[in-house]
Amino acid sequence: TMASTTAARNAIKRCFPPKQITTNSRYFSSSRASAVPASSILFDHDSRKQTWATALLTAIAVTSSVAFTAETTTALAEEDHANDDNNEEEEESTKILNWSGTHSVELAPGKYHEPETMDELIQLVSKSYHEGTHIRPVGSALSPNGLSFDSRGMVCLSNLDKIIEINKENMTVTVEAGARVSHVLDALRPHGLTLPNLASIAEQQIGGFVSVGAHGTGAAIPPCDEFVEALKIVTPSEHGVVKMTEESHGPMFKLARLGLGGLGILSEVTLKVIPAHRLVEQTIVLTRSEAKEQLPTLLKRHKHVRYMWIPYEDAVVVVSNDPENDLPLMGPGTEVDDGNGGKKKIVTVEDLEPKYSKDEKLAPLREFLRKLLKSKGTPIDEETISGMGFGDLRDFILASGNMLDPDHIKRCNKVEHEFWAKAQGIEIAPSDQKLQFDCGGQQWVYEVCFPVGTYGIPNSNSMDFVEELLKEIESSGIAAPSPIEQRWSSASTSPLSPASVGPREYETYESQNALFSWVGVIMYLPSEDFDPTGFRREFITQSFKEEYCKLVRKVGEKYGLMCHWAKLEVSEDPSDPSGGVAESVRNRFGPEVVGAFNAARDLYDPRRLLSCSLLDQIFGPPSPEK
Repeated sequence: TMASTTAARNAIKRCFPPKQITTNSRYFSSSRASAVPASSILFDHDSRKQTWATALLTAIAVTSSVAFTAETTTALAEEDHANDDNNEEEEESTKILNWSGTHSVELAPGKYHEPETMDELIQLVSKSYHEGTHIRPVGSALSPNGLSFDSRGMVCLSNLDKIIEINKENMTVTVEAGARVSHVLDALRPHGLTLPNLASIAEQQIGGFVSVGAHGTGAAIPPCDEFVEALKIVTPSEHGVVKMTEESHGPMFKLARLGLGGLGILSEVTLKVIPAHRLVEQTIVLTRSEAKEQLPTLLKRHKHVRYMWIPYEDAVVVVSNDPENDLPLMGPGTEVDDGNGGKKKIVTVEDLEPKYSKDEKLAPLREFLRKLLKSKGTPIDEETISGMGFGDLRDFILASGNMLDPDHIKRCNKVEHEFWAKAQGIEIAPSDQKLQFDCGGQQWVYEVCFPVGTYGIPNSNSMDFVEELLKEIESSGIAAPSPIEQRWSSASTSPLSPASVGPREYETYESQNALFSWVGVIMYLPSEDFDPTGFRREFITQSFKEEYCKLVRKVGEKYGLMCHWAKLEVSEDPSDPSGGVAESVRNRFGPEVVGAFNAARDLYDPRRLLSCSLLDQIFGPPSPEK
């Protein structure tokens, strides 16, 4: 099994620049991690994405032979003896970098674990409990804030990725928590099934996907934790392995499914599934006033809607998605008779015909890059430029100038607006393809969620917040690149969800139909080839935290916002830009929810062996007697 683990790690390592793998440490990261060197940007995005996917599939194939093992005991002495016999690699430290390149952690030898079987995981957690050693769970290292990182000890379930059961009668899928979302989608596809919604990418492990409250977009669709029907956690407590459903554990189940890795190591999850379907995606560009006026209609008309605001430009890119067989009459497509005396919409070949070719769409970006390179006296390689896709061109353009210069950012946003104006049109593809999209290169991300009325009667907060934010950005000259992304979801009943309506004695129309908006701001980071000293990244990080994030919080004070758990930065230092954030989070959820979560931790992790700095700062460290 050690050979299979090593082969899997090496397959993943091949995704990354060799210079990032240090001699005396094992380097692990997710499929989207590590700085992208200029040489990697020479490839079109699609081909680069295929390279990542191929390596990851290789890793999955190598490790997928690990079967689910019954919950039996294995002598810890045998485990220790096996560890002594491992090669020198086991004595090396482990360095983990998250996908956005914003956080890393280095663990001493023996502090990072990748159990090969479920029984190994159970024994590892039991040993941790009895010895008092830390064991923070980590998934694909995708959280921009490094939520899963803790140098005291970590465990990754990448080898525990089995698809246990696909139940078409109950419309559920049961998987080991280390399975990636993309792996689950692949397994569901032959059965004509898919997941109800996705976040922007599909390389998360299922455990992390639900534990941090990942979300997609759709005014009538809740965040992904609501899809969990049953779960199993391995706890560092006298309770050991705990199986939960809402029927068996009530409120505790809802705390555990979005438990931030703090109540137990999520080892098995049963999720709702829906019939596979194709989505018709329409991309249009509206002015800001048009986007504001049309939002209430668009939220009800389309199953999925997201806005991409372009700072310093009067432009909002609107992307909507609807099932091919249930297109809104006022939406995309061609109107025809439905055979019952009515009308319906279909998508014809003519509807799918793009107005502009790929070269015509990318022309504004390519031309701007040529001007930048010429102004710097850099030789222009036309073959390289013509091989770049949209995401690569944007990354290269941004990094080729001063990324904190508002004038440079304005020019970048202007040519991006020109690209989207020509990219308007209709596409059709399976939902698991359309609900994913290119997030761009390495970046700082800050995403907040706040209530915006109900599905039936949305209030003006969605637009008021973004309008105020843009006004402050543009008046203060913040170097805000495109896009400011805005999505919507219905409420979650998980108490710790940013989209939770909070504790209630009884349900009301407002709580059952609550609508939430999610708004994310970004600052891209240059790769090592554009920033060999790391100074540029440091300045961008400082600007993002001290100016951009503080501005978002300032504007959002009156809207009751809560940051996405995977993008929340906290600090114990009052002078730090993130100082005071932990207190605001406690206030947002209130003493009842905070107390309930800590009571659950006392039950399932009394020694706080699963915790991390962020959880300790928000919810408090263990009491001395524990």
